[in-house]
Amino acid sequence: MRIAIKTFGCKANSTDSDALFLEAKRRGYQIVNETDPADAYVINTCTVTENADRDARHQAHRFKRQNQGGLVAMVGCYAQVARDSLLNFPEVDFVVGTANKFKVLDHFEKAFRNEPVEKDQVEPAKGFLPENFPGSRHARATVKIQDGCNYRCSFCIIPEARGRSRSLTLESIEKQVTQAYREGFKEVVLTGIHLAHYGWDHNTDLVELMKRLLSQEGPRIRLSSLDPFEIPEELLQLFANHERFCPHFHIALQSGSDSVLSRMRRIYQAQEFVDVTQKIKALRPDTFIGVDVIVGFPGEGEKEFQETIQCLNNSYWTKLHVFSFSARRGTVAAQLEPKVPEPLIAERSEVLRKLSDQQYFNFMESQVGKTRKVILERPSKTQADVWLGHTDNYLPTYTLISQAEPKMEIRCEIKKVEEDRVWTILN
Repeated sequence: MRIAIKTFGCKANSTDSDALFLEAKRRGYQIVNETDPADAYVINTCTVTENADRDARHQAHRFKRQNQGGLVAMVGCYAQVARDSLLNFPEVDFVVGTANKFKVLDHFEKAFRNEPVEKDQVEPAKGFLPENFPGSRHARATVKIQDGCNYRCSFCIIPEARGRSRSLTLESIEKQVTQAYREGFKEVVLTGIHLAHYGWDHNTDLVELMKRLLSQEGPRIRLSSLDPFEIPEELLQLFANHERFCPHFHIALQSGSDSVLSRMRRIYQAQEFVDVTQKIKALRPDTFIGVDVIVGFPGEGEKEFQETIQCLNNSYWTKLHVFSFSARRGTVAAQLEPKVPEPLIAERSEVLRKLSDQQYFNFMESQVGKTRKVILERPSKTQADVWLGHTDNYLPTYTLISQAEPKMEIRCEIKKVEEDRVWTILN
């Protein structure tokens, strides 16, 4: 059976799709490109914005055009919150929520055996947490340690899609990280929907997990997104004293204006972001900090936008991920006034992107002449003996090397900047 999987949305969704790809392969499926005809199609959906919902519906149309007889399953967050409308969507054969993504393969197999299968396969939202390391199609492994969210940010629908926060046990994560290391992975990324809520349901926390992982032999550890107030002193001390704790943070600032943060229902103030980024810089000056910022949230006037600019100017960071606000039905923010005109949102977004481009270039330039550990990921498609990878502080790299393979870790000197990557040579 030929199967294609299309993924929308966050890192956690990508991790789920990786697990689904590898499970399909273990069952003997032929994995094909999403643009090729297949017998079964999976759309792993996001529902953060109305645009994400529309993209998923359009993808279902495209898959049916590729093979009218192919089965299409809509799985994940959009399927969870829009079950009723998707059950009436003619291009969709199965609607599967966030709790039981792996079961979609069982539904396909039953259907191809001509056994009856209900189109509605949505269970109560409880996320998706594999207990065993599912493997990875990439050179860096990802372990999803947490799913769901207990907060109610005014712009977010995800708690309805994934339910309340749940975590794997410490022992399960240790086992998965150890297995990844045994399989040759030199880096493991810990991810979740609200990573800092890890362990609250098991009477533990992210600090305790990191202590245990860093106290034993294993791969380097990278963390996915955290809020500014979720990086405590104890975690920073681990960060300062362990080389295997990657010098890279992704921080969800969202706005540098306290009044906007209040309307967003974020439970921190902009100064907390300034303070924690300066602490990180003092501990390990070459740390890469990526930052999420939403532009055009209702009520963001010129004063509030300039407060965000000022917050960023006072902080240490490397690169911005700029999101234009898009109202999501079912959220408090969709009803808030005054709305920011779309042309003004686009104008402000461009201001932040230009600021980000300059900051990112300056950071790359500051790394020239330094030696970093690089994990090689794949060969270049256009240049012989050139491999793409990432440094421990998350700079994308080109490395000239004649004999290499994915997952290989090497020490390299950064020689020059080329567009959005750095060139390195073996040290």
